[in-house]
Amino acid sequence: MRSVSRNILVVLAFTVFYIASHNALIYSRNVSTLNQQIYSSTWLLPSIALEVIAGEFKGLIADLIVLEAGAQLGTEIIRTPEGEFKTVRKQYNWPIISRLLSNSQTLDPRFQHTYMLAQGWLPWEAKMIDETFTILQTAAENRPWDWQPFRLMGFDTYYFLNNPGEAGKIFLKASQTPGAPPYLAILGARLAQKGGETSAAIMLMKSMLATKTEKDFKYQAMVDRLTTLEGVMIIEIAVEKYQTRFGRKPSSINELLDNGIITSLPKNPYGDKYCIDSDGRVQFDNLYCPPPSQ
Repeated sequence: MRSVSRNILVVLAFTVFYIASHNALIYSRNVSTLNQQIYSSTWLLPSIALEVIAGEFKGLIADLIVLEAGAQLGTEIIRTPEGEFKTVRKQYNWPIISRLLSNSQTLDPRFQHTYMLAQGWLPWEAKMIDETFTILQTAAENRPWDWQPFRLMGFDTYYFLNNPGEAGKIFLKASQTPGAPPYLAILGARLAQKGGETSAAIMLMKSMLATKTEKDFKYQAMVDRLTTLEGVMIIEIAVEKYQTRFGRKPSSINELLDNGIITSLPKNPYGDKYCIDSDGRVQFDNLYCPPPSQ
C-alpha cells in the first residue's frame, strides 16, 4: 500500500514539475511576440496533460480556452503618449490561437463555438486552411446532427482551394444531415457538376430524393436539378464519343447534332438550352453560351 502511495506521489510531482517547466518555456518564447498580452500558458499544454488537469470539468475548461482565444483577437484601446485613447488592432500570434482552439476541441469536441471561432478567423486572417479543416472535420464527426461544419468545409473548399467539384460533394454531404436546408443539395449538385463530378452529384441526389416525398419543401426543385444533371450526363457521354471519333472535343452542341452523336437535346426544366462553353464543359444555365441550331 505504501509503495502504491509513493508511486502516486512521484507521478504527481513529475506532473507538477512538467507543467511548471512547460509554462515557463511557453511564456519565455512568446511574451515578446504577443506584445506582452496576458494569457494562461496552461491552456497550451499538450492535450493529454489538459485532459488530466480538467478531469470531470472538461466542458468548462473548453469554454475558458475559447474565451482565452477570443480575447487574443480583435482590437484594444491604448493610451497614446499625448494622453489620448486610440483603438488599435492587436498583434496576433496565430500558432498560439490555433493551438488554443485545438485544445478546446480536444476537451469538448461537441462545443459549437470552437469551430465557429476557428472558421471566422483562421482561414481568413491566418491563411490556416488545413488547421481549419481539421477543426471542422472533428466537429462534423462529433456533431452528427449539425450540418454547419460540412457547409463551412464546402465553402472553404470552393473559396480558398478553388475546387468546385469537391466543394459540391461536401455540400451534398451536408444536405444529408437531418434538418439541413434543401438549398445545400441544389448548390452541391451544381458545383459538383461544374467541377466534373456529374455522376457523383446524380448518385447523391437520387439517394436524397429516395427519402423525400412530394410534400417536402423544395422537393420539385431537387427533382428538376436531378433531371438537369441527367441531361448534362447524356451530353458529356456524347462529348466523349465525339472526342474518340474525331480526336478532339466538339466546339458546340451543333457538332454533336450534325454528326449524329445525339439526335436531340435532353429536357432542361429551367427552360434554357444545353451548351458547351469555351472550356469544353457542358452548361445548362449559362446565358453566354451560343444556342444550338436544330
